[in-house]
Amino acid sequence: MEKELENIIEKTKISDLHIRYFRAIDEKTLDKSIVADTFTADGQIVKPNGAVSIGHHNILDGQLKSFARFQATQHTTSDFIIELNNDKATIRINLTAMHVWGDVDENPTLKGKHFHAGGVLTTKAIKTDNQWKISEWIFRNVWRTGEGMNEMAKFARPTE
Repeated sequence: MEKELENIIEKTKISDLHIRYFRAIDEKTLDKSIVADTFTADGQIVKPNGAVSIGHHNILDGQLKSFARFQATQHTTSDFIIELNNDKATIRINLTAMHVWGDVDENPTLKGKHFHAGGVLTTKAIKTDNQWKISEWIFRNVWRTGEGMNEMAKFARPTE
């Protein structure tokens, strides 16, 4: 029973880590301390278009540039599946997000329009110094609808 309770506590800490990060994005308070508290120093984000950001500076820079295009966002997470293996965890989360376009230089007609996306977020987390941090973050779109998908898909696309 004690081990089960410990697992529940650890899973709650991991889910809170993800939820707090999305709160920072949606409230436009994302900063270097939040990124450092969320990701390992060599942590990485892989976006649906294949773009990869590695390390705190690149993650923060990429996220700030990406979300600056939007007047507002709302991310909703559900169905957390967290598998613990000592001080490592693999996580699967269903994610839906709404994005309201702000000023978009490439396409001013998007201002005030929106799009929705739904998909699966898979992450890996590592516990060090009694704190969980994300080492890998991969979002895979399952569906998208709304205005401006071409602009969204072009942003930070990896060059080949």
